[in-house]
Amino acid sequence: MNHIRRALLSARRPVRPSSLALLRCRRTFSYTPRLQASENEDAFLSQFKNTSIFGKLADKPEALMALRDFAELMKAQGIDANTPPSAFQMMKLAANSEFREAAQKVVSELQKAGVDLTSQDTIQELMGLSKKVGGN
Repeated sequence: MNHIRRALLSARRPVRPSSLALLRCRRTFSYTPRLQASENEDAFLSQFKNTSIFGKLADKPEALMALRDFAELMKAQGIDANTPPSAFQMMKLAANSEFREAAQKVVSELQKAGVDLTSQDTIQELMGLSKKVGGN
């Protein structure tokens, strides 16, 4: 009778799985990377649309494409548009023939569009624009 009682009690007791079984049943952790705060990339464009320079460039697709290509080249070279490049970065850019060609193309397209880069008004407008976007 004792033997039957032990058999019944052992049948009611929950069976603990082995440690190997526990490892197989555990769920793995997953995570979603945090979104980092970043400046709205359209902030420069929205400010630039309010300038007289944009008015001159609005109907000149060649000039806009040259500016776009120049911005892409700057990104590819690791230059952040929101901070001025260091002296070392400027030396690297000056030595880069692809950069020099793109810069010359931008200047020639801007001149064709009627933008005078030597004008004090144009320089002031661009400097004011960079201060508004940069937050200084």
